[in-house]
Amino acid sequence: MYKDEDVNMCVIGLGYVGLPTATIFANSGFRIIGVDINEFKVSMITRGKPYIKEPGLDNLFRKAVSEGRLTATSSVEEALDSCIIVLIDVPSSVNGGVVDLSYVVNISQAVARKLREDMLVVIESTVPPGTTSGLIRNILEKGSGLKVEEDFYLAHVPERIAPGRAIEELLHAPRVVGGVGPRSTEKALEVYGRVNPNLLPTDATTAEFVKLIENTFRDLNIAFANLIALIAERFGIDVYEAIRLANTHPRVNIHWPGAGVGGPCLTKDPYMLASLLPDFWGVELIRMSRRINEFMPYHMVEIVEKAAGLEGLDLSLSKVAILGAAYKGGVDDTRESPARVVVVELAKKFKEVVVHDPYTRESFGAKYSENLEEAVKDADAIVVVTDHPEFKHLDLDKLGRLVRRRIIVDGRGVFEPSKAISAGFRYYGVGYGRAWRA
Repeated sequence: MYKDEDVNMCVIGLGYVGLPTATIFANSGFRIIGVDINEFKVSMITRGKPYIKEPGLDNLFRKAVSEGRLTATSSVEEALDSCIIVLIDVPSSVNGGVVDLSYVVNISQAVARKLREDMLVVIESTVPPGTTSGLIRNILEKGSGLKVEEDFYLAHVPERIAPGRAIEELLHAPRVVGGVGPRSTEKALEVYGRVNPNLLPTDATTAEFVKLIENTFRDLNIAFANLIALIAERFGIDVYEAIRLANTHPRVNIHWPGAGVGGPCLTKDPYMLASLLPDFWGVELIRMSRRINEFMPYHMVEIVEKAAGLEGLDLSLSKVAILGAAYKGGVDDTRESPARVVVVELAKKFKEVVVHDPYTRESFGAKYSENLEEAVKDADAIVVVTDHPEFKHLDLDKLGRLVRRRIIVDGRGVFEPSKAISAGFRYYGVGYGRAWRA
């Protein structure tokens, strides 16, 4: 059934995951009805205008809309009336150690009221292990009077895409597919096999667990890199040189440190994993790693203040230019970005804070400049928070002629210290125990 052309699919939640997902499936022969409570998103889809910057998305999106394979509505009930497959891509969160699945539950209740025989429901949202086969299954069965594996199918297929690589990874990256039973797994494999041949079947609970542990693994590794950066600063060691040398060991691969961790996954999923056994002493490792990574943007502010003191700046009379608002390089996504903390805290201290980001106009309440030269003109310090590729190739000599004081605080290792020094800058950064200067 799901291999037929023109099968109707609902994608509920049209954010950074939902919109690329809907677009990919629409270009694979499905008729997609996207659902979102945000009328702006619905309007933009109707007009054929993508609202997310993602390599490869534009042409696929416009093709799907022009061919009538991708439409949108804000009415869940209206969309569900004509869909046989439902993908749920709404947010989940963790607040104070408590998991909030209210969006997932509300949508599941709406789906239950419209559930029919042979429908496939897939949870792509991040949820704790056991949610799909427990909570969601109960909601759907009680709300519809139908039985999973007999009358309808239910699976968890965690999203694992990265902004900036969404299209490529939706099509080619290995995808974990877990049903609440073998028939549900088989049906989900049939659907996702239309867009991606690299599928890894398992059960729903394992699939949920996999999503949490892979992101927690990444967060712990970043936290270790940030921890050794903090230690290196105390001993006057260049942490980047130390990591490069350590990584020559055949069994060592240390991450790079930086100004902090952002995005919706690494800032949430470790806490969701830790919430499974909140009183178990072992999960303190997860919480401590989160605290280290959450501290880093505040440490960036400390480095800026230290640099200002060493260079004799009066903050109340000084201007700082912030390069980057997005949480990672090459994307426009500012969710949980470390730049928020850096901008807000520096705005309390400096006379003027100007933010420049070539991908987004977000400035977290500070002045925004779409022009780099305008942003850095007469600046007393340049602070790099995001490793956008455009920043890595800046002409430092030209920047030096624009600024008032040649001070760089680099939170991402974007500039090579020796090159900054050659251009006459004082160079400070995460993981350096001393200022680099001529």
